[in-house]
Amino acid sequence: MLEFFFRTVISYSFSILPWFFLGIIIAYVIEKIVHPKIIGKYFARASLSKVILLLILGMISPLSILSFLPIANEFIFLGFNPGMLFSFLLAERAYDLQSFFIITSLFGFKLAILNGLAILISLMVVAYSLRKNHVAFSRSNHQKTNHFFLRQVKLLGMVIVGIAIGAAIRVIIPPGLFQSLAASPSGGLITAIVLGFTLYFGPILGNYPVAKALSDLGMSSAGVFGFLTISPVFNLIVITLFGTAIGFKTTTKAVILYGLIATILTLFFSLLL
Repeated sequence: MLEFFFRTVISYSFSILPWFFLGIIIAYVIEKIVHPKIIGKYFARASLSKVILLLILGMISPLSILSFLPIANEFIFLGFNPGMLFSFLLAERAYDLQSFFIITSLFGFKLAILNGLAILISLMVVAYSLRKNHVAFSRSNHQKTNHFFLRQVKLLGMVIVGIAIGAAIRVIIPPGLFQSLAASPSGGLITAIVLGFTLYFGPILGNYPVAKALSDLGMSSAGVFGFLTISPVFNLIVITLFGTAIGFKTTTKAVILYGLIATILTLFFSLLL
């Protein structure tokens, strides 16, 4: 069993880590080029084109909500529309710069494209629903360090933990038992939603080796797609993180709406896989 665990860790690492390190290089260039004052000035007012651009930027952002939330008011002071900032942070949580390449490596190009599209559409619906909401970030004197390379080291640690957890799940759970729960499209989707809501693997990149383990254990493509699409936002810890910063009423509304739209899109897109 131990040998199988290490083989799985190595296999997942070769599929994920090269793209992670490539993403670090790209993220460093983006962070040097895009200055926060430019973002704040451009996104002071909401429009459809700006919302779409903002969500795409959030999905490929090298930032982290764990380091961003304590300094959110500084961005609002620079002119960032609070509702758009919340949408940006949801997008940052739902996807990552390396996501497309890693998901393609693990599950194929078609699933990666559909996953990114489903997440973007779900985020657009949430952003539209927030257009008239008053979003206020709580003030915090606790400033977390935002140094680029320190963030990347922490993220790498989370990714390694995610790989280890994924490998452990792959080794420990009997495939026959799991297949009886998650092999069908409906069973896989329900299992994915339950696991995705209750478990938290840190930054979104930690979800991918776990999704790979679930797939290897026999979870249906609908379940895997749902886990990759729904769980990044529809998660208990994510609700807690955002709820503490902007209030649980607004957060719960946004997360539930995201989960609903993402589930509908999962049911539709999984038919194309």
